[in-house]
Amino acid sequence: MVGRLKVSVEGLKELDAALSELSKATARGVMRRALIRSAQPMVAKAAALAPKGETGELSESIIAATKNSVEGDAGLRAFGEVMRAGGSKGEAQTALRDARRQAGAGKAFVEVYVGPAKAKSKRNAIKRIVQEFGSVKQAPRAYLRPAFSATREQVLGRIKGELSTEIDKAARRAAARALRPKRARAKRAPKAGTTGAR
Repeated sequence: MVGRLKVSVEGLKELDAALSELSKATARGVMRRALIRSAQPMVAKAAALAPKGETGELSESIIAATKNSVEGDAGLRAFGEVMRAGGSKGEAQTALRDARRQAGAGKAFVEVYVGPAKAKSKRNAIKRIVQEFGSVKQAPRAYLRPAFSATREQVLGRIKGELSTEIDKAARRAAARALRPKRARAKRAPKAGTTGAR
């Protein structure tokens, strides 16, 4: 994708060790929440820099999210291509799985994107790209790249604190669940005077 920039934060060994104590799904949720919260200064700056236009739609649509709506789903694209080419549904499902596996190969455990939410129309989606990068008819009015430059250090600085907070919350929830008495799987005996029917 044009303009994609990848940033990694390293040197968080203690937090990494704490994350490994959590289940994979819980760790992914912890990282997702921490990264989205950490990215909020960039979201706010991009929204402030985005052209307002008549409706302010672009400015109001800036979010941090784990799904890059611009790239879409490689699996669904592969599925559609096989079906349009006259393939069977089984072949299309195989193509879907293979494309998703290939798209996920080498990807980070969690990725967070900052930018406009999915546009309501193809025209609006194109306008958003033209605003950032320009076209033969319009000079660029970048809002994402300057927002990244202005807030990069602040965002990266927040990640460790947000991650630590989220790990602590997840560990407390796990400890509380472990202390709760397990409910008996068998049905309770009916009270005296009842038939037990519901």
